[in-house]
Amino acid sequence: MRCIVALLAILFAGSALAEDESARLFGSWRLISFQLKVIGEEGQPKDIFGPNPIGRIIFSPEHRVVVFISRADRRPPTSESEAAALLSSMTAYTGKFKLDGNKFITQVDGAWNEFYKGSEQVRYFELIGDKLSIRTPEQQSGILIGKRTVATLVWEREAP
Repeated sequence: MRCIVALLAILFAGSALAEDESARLFGSWRLISFQLKVIGEEGQPKDIFGPNPIGRIIFSPEHRVVVFISRADRRPPTSESEAAALLSSMTAYTGKFKLDGNKFITQVDGAWNEFYKGSEQVRYFELIGDKLSIRTPEQQSGILIGKRTVATLVWEREAP
């Protein structure tokens, strides 16, 4: 009986720790930088959305995440081809997330690119004070079609 009680205590403590960690993510975060490394290409990671990208990531207590990122220099389109090109200057998705150690996994239920809809997106994170660093695993890019990439993003917590 003591073993069962001890096991349950450990399981509940682990669950509480995971919940405490996810609570640290709750809120709105402003994008500071977004760098993308194309696998197989020489050189440093690129600021794919320019040096001052615009972005927000919002984590809710209901374990929903909403992500929006774009270039800062976007302009309203004046033609269908310009409107289509705007899709490669942004990324956005939403879904329910769960925590697993130093990663969060989002079950995507909506995205700017149907490539991601219905997928699980894994993100590794490190949270230090009001800075949140997120790194993707190597994966197919939804922006650079046919390329495999690793992205590194830095976010800053926004005041409530």
